[in-house]
Amino acid sequence: MSRASALLLVLLVLGVGLGLMLKDNGGKKAAPAFSFSPSSNVAPAPAVQTAPVPEPSSALPPAKAPLPPVTAQTDLAEAASAMQNLASKGNVTQTTTGAVEGGKSVKVLEEQIEYLQGQVDILRKENSTLLDRLATLTAPAKGTGAMPPQSPQSQNPAACEPPKPESEKEAPDFVGVGIEIVRTRELKDVPIPTISVDRAVVQKHIAKWLETQFPADHGKLQGRALVALGAIPEPVDTVALKAQFLSHQIGAWYVPEEQSLYLASEGELPVGMERKENALGLSYGYLFKRFGSKLFPSGSKPLTLDARLAHDCVLAGDASLTRFLHALKHPASGGGGGVGEDPDDPSRSVPIPNFLRQLELAAFLGGFDFMQALHSIGEWEQVNATYNRLPKTGAEVLDPQLYLNETPFALQPIDFADLKVNDAAPFWQDTMGPMATVIFLRAHAPEPIAADTAPGWANDRLFTYAAGDKPRGHAVWQTLWRDSNAADAFFSAMREAQLSRYKGSKPATNAPSGVFMLETGERTVIMQRTNKGYGVLFVDAADAGFAKAAVERFVK
Repeated sequence: MSRASALLLVLLVLGVGLGLMLKDNGGKKAAPAFSFSPSSNVAPAPAVQTAPVPEPSSALPPAKAPLPPVTAQTDLAEAASAMQNLASKGNVTQTTTGAVEGGKSVKVLEEQIEYLQGQVDILRKENSTLLDRLATLTAPAKGTGAMPPQSPQSQNPAACEPPKPESEKEAPDFVGVGIEIVRTRELKDVPIPTISVDRAVVQKHIAKWLETQFPADHGKLQGRALVALGAIPEPVDTVALKAQFLSHQIGAWYVPEEQSLYLASEGELPVGMERKENALGLSYGYLFKRFGSKLFPSGSKPLTLDARLAHDCVLAGDASLTRFLHALKHPASGGGGGVGEDPDDPSRSVPIPNFLRQLELAAFLGGFDFMQALHSIGEWEQVNATYNRLPKTGAEVLDPQLYLNETPFALQPIDFADLKVNDAAPFWQDTMGPMATVIFLRAHAPEPIAADTAPGWANDRLFTYAAGDKPRGHAVWQTLWRDSNAADAFFSAMREAQLSRYKGSKPATNAPSGVFMLETGERTVIMQRTNKGYGVLFVDAADAGFAKAAVERFVK
């Protein structure tokens, strides 16, 4: 018999005793019966099923055993009804002495009921803790239905005890925190089994998933293209670095095939740093489980950098918002996860160029602002609706009103009949988008000047070409803007950025009006207004011949 059932049995016995006592007192009238409303005194039981709490010496129930619901509310109501029937049975006249004694007994019984209600609440919390522990212990091993190797803590019966105070600096109860996050986000989900592993394991799972999102050579080709543009200094595999950096920024990954969430163990923390739950990783994992297939369907055509970043902003922003709201409810321990800007932050060990690092962080920072704006309009219902109509571009993320307009945002077309320059085809084509454009500009231009270009962005296309045996190829970047003023702002920002990047080089004085030219000795930079003043063509080439040929090919 469970503790809750035993307590309710005691309550029923007390009721029977009271009825017999009142009858034996010789009274001819029953004491006034009291009214008991379980719904007004006992909090509704959670919707999830809970298991009875075993005695300390008992073993955990089998993982597949049914978990009976807590029905304290109904049992208390039935017990109260039984007591009322016993107290009122006979309907006889009661003496003054019997009424006083009966009233005292009822008072004692009311105190017992209040005590038992408190015990039921405690049992409900203990059952919830036990369910969380069971979810951890029943995490399926990879490729089998067996339980994974258990840590010493999970093998110890003490693991079923309630979490100890944070002052004891134990590892966080990630499953318990996960339930808090599910409630904060108002998701209808069950606890995800969590497995604490080395960070390299999390990185491996992220990299494996990214393989389903990009062609095999995507990362290396994109790295070469960004070098040609001047966004990063040396060629890198952008996809591999993405996996490595996200293992720090998210610090977790949900694996659908295993229905498990892998969390990177933090190891020893620096002196003075408080250990907190990785609320960001947990939030990301639960949201990825729920919405990942909508955002990133496997086997679909690779998105442009701009569109991919917009989709990243939805999930990363949702996770960041969930972490923020969770921290408001749990200020002492909430808000964990994510990388820091401290030079000693562990993520600094990842050899990722700053441009790529800022791109990944933009998904969380810009995405937070976007999802917070939607949440303020329609709460979680509006946030959930975003997954059914995803933003097409970063412009909608930066301006939620643009996303919410009845007329969907449409990219201005950029079409070229022939992309070959000097009979060479580009090895890379992409759309940078307004967010990546701002990040690119602010590497060499003041932040306000770079940021001011974003609202006027209408579309862009980046083409990069090999430059023979030279390590850095040619870049041709056509941008379109909302109006001529926005095009002016971008032209001015790019001019300042190039002069800062190629210090010591002076612009050509014989360049035509509306054309910026810069000879650095190794590179030739030409920037010219196009598309009736609404466009800007930027060419950064390894030789002057290619730069001039590109201008002739693409200027409209």
